[in-house]
Amino acid sequence: MLFKEIPGNDLIKKQLLSTAKNKRIGHAQLFTGNTGSAKLALAFAYARYINCKNSSENDSCGKCPSCFKYNSLSHPDLHLIFPVLKQPGLKNAVSDFFVKQWRSFILNNTYDSLDNWITSISEKSPSSRGAIYKDEAVLIQKKLSLKNFEAEYKVIIIWMPEKMNVEASNKLLKVFEEPPKRTVFLLVSEKPKNMLPTLNSRLQKIKISNFNTGDIIGFFKNKNLTLEKANHLVNLTGSDLGKIIRILEDDNEEADFLGKFSSWMRVLYKVDIVKLSNLIDSISKMGKNNQKSFLLYAIKIIRECLIYNYADKFLLKTNPEETTFISKFSAYVHEENCIILVDKLEEAIQNLDRNANSKILLFELSLQIMKILKVKRKFAVN
Repeated sequence: MLFKEIPGNDLIKKQLLSTAKNKRIGHAQLFTGNTGSAKLALAFAYARYINCKNSSENDSCGKCPSCFKYNSLSHPDLHLIFPVLKQPGLKNAVSDFFVKQWRSFILNNTYDSLDNWITSISEKSPSSRGAIYKDEAVLIQKKLSLKNFEAEYKVIIIWMPEKMNVEASNKLLKVFEEPPKRTVFLLVSEKPKNMLPTLNSRLQKIKISNFNTGDIIGFFKNKNLTLEKANHLVNLTGSDLGKIIRILEDDNEEADFLGKFSSWMRVLYKVDIVKLSNLIDSISKMGKNNQKSFLLYAIKIIRECLIYNYADKFLLKTNPEETTFISKFSAYVHEENCIILVDKLEEAIQNLDRNANSKILLFELSLQIMKILKVKRKFAVN
């Protein structure tokens, strides 16, 4: 990953480049940002830059032996730590056991989520959401005792350090405080407040911003993404580039989410079970990623209905067709049922991640929404 390949965050890039050029590289840095932001991509680009043999003012060369190995995340002085699952027959649950899978997962989509990673390695529906265990901390300490193979800096990237259990965190406290020379820890987190406070306090913080519409258009310039489509994707995913990549890979923009959602709500309100069954058959054929995106779109419509009912309509992030639909559908979304609607939709997305049967899940969800839509509001809205 090169800096030039990462959209947006120009100020952060300049700050990172400046620390490297001035040899003021922090030994323990924490990159924080929302799901689908550039935090991991920037950590990779920075790690590559500080070890590049022929770096320029603004980026790594991309051609030296070090850069070549970073292309596949297989540099011997790059150590990758991330949440894993304990599995039968696996004595120590450590990242090295899963590193080939993680490399493939991240190289395919550097902005992908922890949930998708855990789902990809779970043999069955995962009961755990993954963790970084004490065995990992012990292995890190062993790796630190070895000399660097060839790079100026040994880099240890810890993805989602908030998933470290207490034992692992405590074992690494001393390491972060007094690391070996020419060793750099780059931690990449979405929920830094969930980290052990004494660990968090030892880290240099770097806050990564969400992508804006211009960033998304620039990233997908080869796909000729229109401004309208980019705005729609940003609003649909909350600027989550990982989700946007998955959506465009599956080409589910052709799925006509508004048409499917309006049809779904119509048959639910009419309690038309036959048409509901046909509609669920259609949605279940879309594939899991498409189904999740459709349910995310449903959540978006519910939230836009609340804005339409209770806030300034200039705040709506909808196209003309969606605005027309919301002007009518918003009468059925109000303070008495909005929270439970969103809760049920989010629960369904989590169950899809756990490999639930989509037909059964969507039918059960539909029966629940049927009842929720019948809930009457207590107060009229002017």
